[in-house]
Amino acid sequence: MQRLAGFLSVLVLAGCATLSQEDCLRGDWFGVGMKDGLAGEPESLLSEHAKACYEYGIVVENQTYFAGREQGLRDYCRLENAFAVGLNGRPYHHVCPGPIDGLFGHFHAAAYAVYVAHSEMERIENELYSKERQLHDKKLNDKDRAQIREDIRHMDRQRDYIRDDLYHHERQLDRLRYEAQAYR
Repeated sequence: MQRLAGFLSVLVLAGCATLSQEDCLRGDWFGVGMKDGLAGEPESLLSEHAKACYEYGIVVENQTYFAGREQGLRDYCRLENAFAVGLNGRPYHHVCPGPIDGLFGHFHAAAYAVYVAHSEMERIENELYSKERQLHDKKLNDKDRAQIREDIRHMDRQRDYIRDDLYHHERQLDRLRYEAQAYR
């Protein structure tokens, strides 16, 4: 029983670690920093890496890590990347340098709003499909059928609002993409 508990705790710790033992042993701190920079990860991730590697008796080379991270951030912080990051539903951790941070955040927020609206539209569509399938269940009584129809009407109205919202966000995103061209 103790072996099982020990094994499970190792699995839990390994699942939470940001780096594997192999990554820590490899010691490519520039590469790890570069990868984190390209992903727009916050500076605080280094402390998670340090904790993970400490478990294996390995110390992270902070200076080398930050040099790689800075290089990765140069690519990440291109303004056109703000749109891709937002449309993919990834958060922005305000990691770009001062002059770019505000604009990157603004462009990201517009793209992220489109992502959220698309996700919500997809959720509603799936829910509607499920409700419509439920209507074909021969075991339903009239009261249940009426409730499902009412749910469908309510979801149809929600879908209309979301569609309008999505249209608005997409137009705003188009304007900002055009605006971003001026910064290139």
